[in-house]
Amino acid sequence: MRILFLTDDALDYASDPLYVGLSRVLGNDRVVDYPYKGAFHDPEARLWCLSQCPGRRYSHQEILDLLRDRYFDLVCLASFRQASLEECARLYEQVPFPPMVFVDGEDSPNLRHDVVERYPLQVYFKRDYVWEPGSRVRDFWARAWTFRGDRTLFERTVPLPLSIVMEALPDFGAVRKESDVSYRGRASHPRRVKAVEILSQMDGVRFAGGVYASSDDRKYKLKAGTLQRLRTKVLEDAPASEAAQREKRSPEAYYREIAASKIAVALRGGGRTASLRYFEIVGMSAMLLSDRPETVIPNDFVDRRHAVYCKSDLSDLEKLVRHYLDAEAEREAIVAEGRAHLLKYHTCERRAEYFLDVCARKL
Repeated sequence: MRILFLTDDALDYASDPLYVGLSRVLGNDRVVDYPYKGAFHDPEARLWCLSQCPGRRYSHQEILDLLRDRYFDLVCLASFRQASLEECARLYEQVPFPPMVFVDGEDSPNLRHDVVERYPLQVYFKRDYVWEPGSRVRDFWARAWTFRGDRTLFERTVPLPLSIVMEALPDFGAVRKESDVSYRGRASHPRRVKAVEILSQMDGVRFAGGVYASSDDRKYKLKAGTLQRLRTKVLEDAPASEAAQREKRSPEAYYREIAASKIAVALRGGGRTASLRYFEIVGMSAMLLSDRPETVIPNDFVDRRHAVYCKSDLSDLEKLVRHYLDAEAEREAIVAEGRAHLLKYHTCERRAEYFLDVCARKL
């Protein structure tokens, strides 16, 4: 299969690792990114969460010629952002497309009906997928409103969770577990601030991390008194994105903090989906302690086998931390089984195989 992968310059946690996986599964020459994305190919543009492969720049006219010659078997609209949508429209107006799919990596359960109405999508891959078949009846009207009564669209919409490029994770070897528990994240939801408050004040527990806030987080009522109670440093006016904050601290320091933790916490922010940290913790061989994602993740971690889930209100967070610090054998078994499960189902290569399997069944 040859795929035209329509993308843009912005970091996309869903589609960027998918590109890496597809290039490895199918071959670099069979997945053409357009416009050319430096993060996939150029050493000076490399991102901390990706690996790179050889690539070629194609002009608009060259892509049109390849489409006319039916070189591609599939067009993957791999970005929900305006620049990519506009370039896709320019191509679509001039030449017939092969079967087409859409990767919607936006952290929102809403569908892009403008894209659905514009193109004959065979599959709609959704990062923030919350419509589990057989879910509660009271969710029926929410689903009906989301899909606007289009049963075909519902049947063609499938979850596409984040995945991880294992080679992007540093190998620190045998790291001394200097921290009992760690958590670091943007203060994009009150539960994140509450978690740091709980963890940093646990007697006899070594905690590492903290939350950082930007002006956009004021809407979450991060009161000065609450922030001052935290024993860790809170960065006011920090970079708004987790990616920017990670670059500020350096990826190596971020990953070393996880690797040096017996337990590492991941919590949803303003959205419903699991963040990349959800998978990074398992990849770095720390025990994942998380609130349960509301989105559908095929082959997700199993509670108490691959990870440990706490209540969304964090009422059992301290109890779980203390239990798994004491139960070392139980904790290490979860770490080992979790990493094996990650390698089996959630690397970029496995996500690419999942993507191709869905396409084979639905095209």
